[in-house]
Amino acid sequence: MAYSWQIPNIRSTIKLINYFFEQLLFPSKCVKCGVYLPPQIAGEKFLDSFFCDACTGIGISVIDSPYCTICGSTFPNSSDKGHVCETCIRTPLCLGKVRAPVEYKGIIQDAIPLFKYKSKLSLLKTLEPMLFNCFLQHYEYSNIDLILPMPLHRHKLKQRGFNQAYLLVRKFEKMFAKKRGLSPSWHLDLSSLKRIKKTAPQTGFDIKERKKNLKNAFQVVHPKKIKNKYILLVDDVFTTGATCNEAAEELLKNGARQVDALVLART
Repeated sequence: MAYSWQIPNIRSTIKLINYFFEQLLFPSKCVKCGVYLPPQIAGEKFLDSFFCDACTGIGISVIDSPYCTICGSTFPNSSDKGHVCETCIRTPLCLGKVRAPVEYKGIIQDAIPLFKYKSKLSLLKTLEPMLFNCFLQHYEYSNIDLILPMPLHRHKLKQRGFNQAYLLVRKFEKMFAKKRGLSPSWHLDLSSLKRIKKTAPQTGFDIKERKKNLKNAFQVVHPKKIKNKYILLVDDVFTTGATCNEAAEELLKNGARQVDALVLART
C-alpha cells in the first residue's frame, strides 16, 4: 500500500521517456513540406503540430454562428443568429441540415487532401476528435438512429485503400461511451447504402454537372434497416452538396424518416 500511489507516476514517467526516445529516433516532420519539426509536447493533438510554421498559414477557420440553418454556410457580414441562405431557398436540399466544425480553407485545405490522397493517416489523431466534438454539439440529442459513412465505389476504394469517411467515424461509438459512460443509442451502418456508379471526379464541375454526374450513383441495399430511421451521413468535404444530397434522396426514397449530414469541412 505504501507504494501504490507511486505507480501512476512511474507509468507516466516511463511513457514520457519512451515518447522522447521516439522523438529522438524518429523526429516528426511537417506532413506538407517534410521539414523537421521541434519536439512536441507528449500527447499533443493539435492540427498545427503536424505542420511547420511556414505551412500553418492562416490556421483553422472555425464555423460559428451565424450560418445557414440548413446547409451550414456562414454569413460573415450578418449579425443574425442564422437563417436560410439564398441557395437553399432557390435549390432546396433533400438533407434536413448540414453541419461542419471548420471551413475548407487554410491548414484544413492542406490537411484533408494529405489525409485523403497521400495517406497521411496520422492526421486522424486530430481530425477525428474535431469531427466528434462537432457531432456532440449538433447531433448528440437529435435521436439519430444510424450513422452512415459516405460509401466509395469499389474501384475507388481499391485504388485509395481506405474510405476516408469511415476512418473519421470508426471510433465514434467508443469515444461516446468513454465520454458519456454509456453506449450510444445509434450505431454505425456500413452496409445499407452502396455506391454503384463509377463517377468522374467532381472537381471543375458546376452544380448542374455535379448532379448529372451523380445521378443514380447510390443504391439502398437493405431498405428494412433504414425504413423510418433518422440517418446521419458523414463525409469529409461539403462543397455544393451534390454527393450528400444524392445519397439522401436515395435513402428518403427508400423510407428513411430524415437524413442529415456531418462533414469535416465545408467550402
